Amino acid sequence: MTRLYDMHCHLDFADDATDVAAAAQDAGLVALCSTVVPSSFVAAREEFSPYPDIHVALGMHPWWVAQDRVSEVDLARFEALAPETPYIGEVGLDFHSKRGATRQRQEEVLYRLLSCLGEGERGKVVFLHAVRAADAVLDMLERCGTTTAHTCVFHWFQGTPDDFGRALANDCWFSIGMRMLATDAGRMFAKAVPDERLLVETDNPPHEGMPYTLDMWTEELHNAMVDLAKLRGCSVEALNELLTANSEAILAR
Repeated sequence: MTRLYDMHCHLDFADDATDVAAAAQDAGLVALCSTVVPSSFVAAREEFSPYPDIHVALGMHPWWVAQDRVSEVDLARFEALAPETPYIGEVGLDFHSKRGATRQRQEEVLYRLLSCLGEGERGKVVFLHAVRAADAVLDMLERCGTTTAHTCVFHWFQGTPDDFGRALANDCWFSIGMRMLATDAGRMFAKAVPDERLLVETDNPPHEGMPYTLDMWTEELHNAMVDLAKLRGCSVEALNELLTANSEAILAR
């Protein structure tokens, strides 16, 4: 059975998430579900515990920070839970015009999150959100020593060529999905990611409580792989072999 890997999704947002997880397990689909606040992580970890191919990351999404939906209790809970999981995400910064006024708060939170990772074991995988903020995220990663101690993955990279080069120099990985492949800049970066740093994602479902099915999930993954293989000048089969090896390497960390 051919296995598919989705290394950045939000499966817990699906209205029938448990049923979709069960179907994915039967179909050989392996996923990394990023969460948006610690309570979501705890709930998703419990919900998906019967399905070993559904992995869950502890997150603190910058949108929730910008919307003032992150309390001191949430931050303390993140710090307490971080030692329990090898996967952190998604975390980061978002300086879109709707959220730019919260830049200082977002940076304070991200610094605290990354600092607590520096106090624990090494070797976690950190999934990063950076909108109009790739340089600031890289500054924070370097300041906290995160790229030295852990493996960092930019999901849907949206920085500049200089940011991309700096991320590569910091040994960062990149997960590519249909949204990234829909823009000229995204396609440029997707083509340039070294083979050994490449992952694929859906980032779906995009909103809480959305109807979602295994067919919707696999169709999006297939479309992303077809477009990415064409862009990179290889067969879908060869790309899937590469993605399988890379995803297994990430999940083994």
